[in-house]
Amino acid sequence: MTSFPIDTRSIVVASSAIPFTRLDDEMLAIDEHAGFCYSMNASAVRVWELAANPRSVEDICAALCREFAVEPDTCAHDVVELLSAMRDAGFVKVTDAAIG
Repeated sequence: MTSFPIDTRSIVVASSAIPFTRLDDEMLAIDEHAGFCYSMNASAVRVWELAANPRSVEDICAALCREFAVEPDTCAHDVVELLSAMRDAGFVKVTDAAIG
């Protein structure tokens, strides 16, 4: 599978195969097969929640900019970086907007 760069036009959706448990403002997941435990802070949890249904990175960033004190360019950079890591871990599926 070829991995393409994620940008603001990319469409993301959270994987329903990953079980997460909420712990205060964070979420935890344990990947039994890989032997890893993952923790997401409040802003990463919000990205995860916003990606519950397919939506563009641009839409996720717009929502985050309304909810958090963050500049649009900084938000886009940070969200793309986070989603890239989430994709690598299998937490989200990403579609290149150019190929639909």
